[in-house]
Amino acid sequence: MIPKELAALTELGLVAAPGGKSPAFTATGDRVVDGRVFEALKSLVKETPGATVRVNLHPGPEAPVHDMIIAQSAGGKPFVHRHLTREETYHMIEGRMRLQFFDDAGKPAASHLLGGPGTDLPLIIRVPKGVWHASVAETDFIVFHESRPGPFDGADTVYPDWTSA
Repeated sequence: MIPKELAALTELGLVAAPGGKSPAFTATGDRVVDGRVFEALKSLVKETPGATVRVNLHPGPEAPVHDMIIAQSAGGKPFVHRHLTREETYHMIEGRMRLQFFDDAGKPAASHLLGGPGTDLPLIIRVPKGVWHASVAETDFIVFHESRPGPFDGADTVYPDWTSA
């Protein structure tokens, strides 16, 4: 990551969140996210294919609801996974994202193209528990809101044998 963008995020009241598969920050105070945060997130991911960075709006892993603003660049290998006991919702903010569902053998089962406001595409999708899925940026980058029940339970997210995590 570029130190300038990291500094921009901390200046906006975000603190680095430990752990996780991708860089993460937690919003503090009123947990208000404005355009400056979106621009900093996009700057962080735009130079690295498949990069992902997120801002947690929830105070920590023990929170009963996890809300995250996620920026992801195009390219890289899709992150296929499923949640055994929890559903999640994706809400597009900017760009176009393909949410690909798979069957248990790894064959594509359904594909949903989502778009940000101002497009003719759906904005929101709910992913049922137990469904293999991956998000793929169809534009240079995407920004979306993801919401799911907490508290965090790493054992709830599993990865298929037919691809690497």
